[in-house]
Amino acid sequence: MTVHSISTAITKLKKGMHRIAEGDFDYDPQLPAGDEIGALAGDFVRMGKKLKELEQMSLDASPLTRLPGNIAIERVLNRRLQSGEPFAVCYADLDNFKAFNDHYGYIKASEVIKLTAELIHDIVRQVAGGDAFVGHVGGDDFVMVVASDKGGPVCERVITRFDDFIRQHYSPEDLAKGAIEGVDRYGVPRTFPIMSISIAVVICSREKFASAVDVAKAAADIKDLLKSKPGSNYLINRRKGKR
Repeated sequence: MTVHSISTAITKLKKGMHRIAEGDFDYDPQLPAGDEIGALAGDFVRMGKKLKELEQMSLDASPLTRLPGNIAIERVLNRRLQSGEPFAVCYADLDNFKAFNDHYGYIKASEVIKLTAELIHDIVRQVAGGDAFVGHVGGDDFVMVVASDKGGPVCERVITRFDDFIRQHYSPEDLAKGAIEGVDRYGVPRTFPIMSISIAVVICSREKFASAVDVAKAAADIKDLLKSKPGSNYLINRRKGKR
């Protein structure tokens, strides 16, 4: 490579750095492969794609929990399905959260969401390792994506920890009663038990599900069954586990 061509290549890379700094993560300096500068250009393009992905995840993240949101969740599920390797998707939501929010207020309820997110994130990392994923669908709904054999152990640990931690956020009087008074979504007065957590677990593979949407529908069916059970529960496909 001549001095002139090296200078031209460096100029293109420098221009690319400025373009990425301005947010153009798709910029390609279009340098031919085959030498060290060409290899550097390839790394440069891959870096831009990774930065774009990280920015999308950051914009998608929940401002309260900082966990990735729906865009990232869908991307992870579709990527795992395409890989062909089986995996477990655990959809968790909090039972009687609305009643807690109405009774104790938005600030206290937001604290519970934030702490639950931290609890789930820590347990998933401890039990399922660094390849696992935790996302926040919104409100009191969370998603955990783990190896197919880790779904049960993760749910067991989350339920045990949650049932212990949530009691710290009720008054002694409400704990003594084991419930709070409130109104349901239809405005009907009801007694609501201490908050619990329900986790629907779907064992996924490319043969069973075509897309993230199909996985979400299967999880919704399982959650309907779980909601009829008192306390914290998890269900793996059609088999229930309870602590």
